[in-house]
Amino acid sequence: MRLLPAAILAIGTLCATSHAHAADPDWIFANSGPAGQPMVMSHQGTLDIMFYRATSGTVGIAIHQRHGRYRNPKGVETAMVMIGKFTIALQIFSTNQKWDTAGGDLNPDTVPDLVNALKAAATGALIPFEHEPVPFSVKGALVALDDLARYATQHGESLPPPLQPAPAPHATTPVVDIEKLAHHPYDTQHGRRLTLPQYDIAANCDRAHIEMQDTDGECVSAEQKSQAALTAHWTGYDSDLRAACLSLVSDPGRLEKYQALLMCLSRYQDDRRQWQLVSGSSGSDDIMPAKNPAQQGGAPAATAGSP
Repeated sequence: MRLLPAAILAIGTLCATSHAHAADPDWIFANSGPAGQPMVMSHQGTLDIMFYRATSGTVGIAIHQRHGRYRNPKGVETAMVMIGKFTIALQIFSTNQKWDTAGGDLNPDTVPDLVNALKAAATGALIPFEHEPVPFSVKGALVALDDLARYATQHGESLPPPLQPAPAPHATTPVVDIEKLAHHPYDTQHGRRLTLPQYDIAANCDRAHIEMQDTDGECVSAEQKSQAALTAHWTGYDSDLRAACLSLVSDPGRLEKYQALLMCLSRYQDDRRQWQLVSGSSGSDDIMPAKNPAQQGGAPAATAGSP
């Protein structure tokens, strides 16, 4: 398990007591966990209890002891945490053999066990090596984890089940091969009405500039220009290409949505026009496959043209 930086987690100073007490806690949200990841934390006596979104995309637990004098015999590098039937060994961060912080990322398969334990348990316990357990409260921790999951989702990040929202039904449908679609000579969804979505430009650009190395203003300006171009020419793009490009930019990880949508449509609409020139197709309805003769009252199928 990954080591949790003590410098980030040494937050606040409360009066020292001989043991932490399992009092009802207040959970604090902070976007200052490891590598800037979001976290929720509860100050309880001498302990800080923390759940954080790990950089690996899972959940981590950390316990920070601010006034303890527990010493680790040589070679001892773990402490145990128990919450109901959930048990995990945490890695120790030690200075001069005195542990300050025990923490580590959970495996995705372990997260459901933690969540189930938090549904039923009111207290947990830190078990240092050769010392008595130190109790702490987990009341409100499940709600805090849910808030953490919502924050991660809103910022295009992920958390493992059961914190991650259930996938949308369309996620299981076959993905459209847009490259193949663009080399089809006509609009396969001709007449389908698709509306240009209204994306939250400010929210998308809030993180986009960090990844794209531009500023909020540049991102917003580019998104607004792309939105205006799409609004002016939206009906000029084929319906099937609009549907395919919309499904691509719906990915939560894609932040600059109008720019991505405009780039997608411009590219694949141009590809289709080039393919129509090569294939000799006009792209009009008269080249669509003829209907079944039974659907035409027994009349023979038209053979005017085929793709």
